[in-house]
Amino acid sequence: MTARNTKQKSTDLRKRFSIEMCDNFTQRLHPLQSREVKLGAIIALRNFIKETHINDSILFNFLVDAIADPDKKVRDLVFKVVREVANHEIVELIEVKLKELKRIGFDSISLNVDTS
Repeated sequence: MTARNTKQKSTDLRKRFSIEMCDNFTQRLHPLQSREVKLGAIIALRNFIKETHINDSILFNFLVDAIADPDKKVRDLVFKVVREVANHEIVELIEVKLKELKRIGFDSISLNVDTS
């Protein structure tokens, strides 16, 4: 197998794995899930990002969307995770999400993320 074929196969596997992860997180971070399920999903997402150093905007979007959760413990954990794995892409997504939340009247959220 050539290096090009190996690289293509690796890319295909990563895309498939990312899609499966996104489906899993979509189900686990659904607003109707219990607090424990959502907290577990956020922790799993944090671990996945830290261990793989993945830079997948779809996975980051699921994390950012959890900021709008009505449960304060879920939001607090999201903030903690963002501080741990913060990169510029996550920070940009959070800024957009916070503006959106404030626009619809959910302005009790503030987040200071240090990306230095």
